[in-house]
Amino acid sequence: MNTRMEKILAIVVVLLVAPVAMSLARAADNPGNSGASEDDAAIKQVVAGFSEGWNSHDAHAMCSSLADDVQWVSWRGDVSHSRKQVEDDHATLFAGLYKNSHRTDTVKAIRFLTPELASVDNYWSMTGAKMRDGSDWPYRAGYVNFLMAKRSGRWVIIVSHTADFNAKAPDSAR
Repeated sequence: MNTRMEKILAIVVVLLVAPVAMSLARAADNPGNSGASEDDAAIKQVVAGFSEGWNSHDAHAMCSSLADDVQWVSWRGDVSHSRKQVEDDHATLFAGLYKNSHRTDTVKAIRFLTPELASVDNYWSMTGAKMRDGSDWPYRAGYVNFLMAKRSGRWVIIVSHTADFNAKAPDSAR
């Protein structure tokens, strides 16, 4: 091959390979956008399973998507450090204040911090709950941020922080 043909071939190869290399480099520099659609679907299924467990008032099913060592911060600021503790607390709530509650969850955003760690913004609403004094709490709405990790090929909630948009301060705090 002559030198001119070699130069043309080299230019063609560079023109074909460079865009692919730049795209791969950009993806590696931005892990927030690297989540595959199957991971998005799996994460949304975790949230759906959480809701299904809530709506059937089955604390065990609701908590099946939590890591054993979950850090759970309730809308009241109470902190739990295990799936069992969260499950026990919700079993009590489902037997009382939340026995007729229905919850709807809507995942608004998933941000992949790494391929196996995601921050999930979820908005929720609830009907049918009772306040601690036994009066009806007809409608509630709020936000929860789940930090999820992919462990052994399965997405689990490792941290949960919840806010209730229409929560009221206790009488002693007013």
